[in-house]
Amino acid sequence: MSFLYLFLVGILIGTAMIIPGVSGAVLAVIFGVYDKMIDALNNLFKNFKNNFLFLCILGLGILVGAVWFSNVLMFLYNTHEVVTKFCFIGLILGGVPFLFKEIRIKSKENVNYIVIVLTSIISILLFILSKNTFFSDIQSSSFTANICKLFLAGIIYSVGKVMPGISGSFLLIIIGMYEFVLSVMAHPFSYGLKEIEKLIPFIVGLIVGIIVLLKLMNYLLNKKFALIYSLIIGFVIGSIPALIPLTGTINNYIAGLFMMFLCFVLSFELTK
Repeated sequence: MSFLYLFLVGILIGTAMIIPGVSGAVLAVIFGVYDKMIDALNNLFKNFKNNFLFLCILGLGILVGAVWFSNVLMFLYNTHEVVTKFCFIGLILGGVPFLFKEIRIKSKENVNYIVIVLTSIISILLFILSKNTFFSDIQSSSFTANICKLFLAGIIYSVGKVMPGISGSFLLIIIGMYEFVLSVMAHPFSYGLKEIEKLIPFIVGLIVGIIVLLKLMNYLLNKKFALIYSLIIGFVIGSIPALIPLTGTINNYIAGLFMMFLCFVLSFELTK
């Protein structure tokens, strides 16, 4: 695997990480780097030079992709919010069949529909509560409170980096942090020291979350694969209300529904 190929794959994964409903881990699986990435992270010091080089090149590509596409999404949010949100809904729904298929292929247990319903409800409640609670006042909170919130957001975001089929970006939407984190990632250096300080606790949380989740999820998936994926499906479906646009013209909604269908097909084809 050449360094250039690895870097380009990293850019694609980083781009996918920013789009709600699209799993960067799924693209890593598709392009044949997911297993290598997990092995390199879990066994970093067994072959330190090769593993470190692999992770650095892939990580650099992911960073470039994430920062570049953050700017694209900020533009789309500001100019075509309704259509953009419908696109996200299509991408999310298109990835759901992949999760059901994973349960059928990798587990002897059946899909737990009760868990799916319960976690969907929890996901919706989290979004409703996020508007007026812990994560909602990130701009006006104290410096210490912001560090804690961004650190927790990084941990939550890390779930989508470890689990194929689940998008970390839609988890940020659920807790009301997506647009804020997106704005910081879109301009990590142009805002000055204060904005970079906001990004650091998020990145630290992301790294800590990935390290912990790699061990935890590896254990849980080996023991309770169907249950964990049922939980994931519930959270994915429950994220939809967070994206439904409440304002816009009829033309916006028609265009949005059309794009939602196209994005559903795109996401379904990428993950099937």
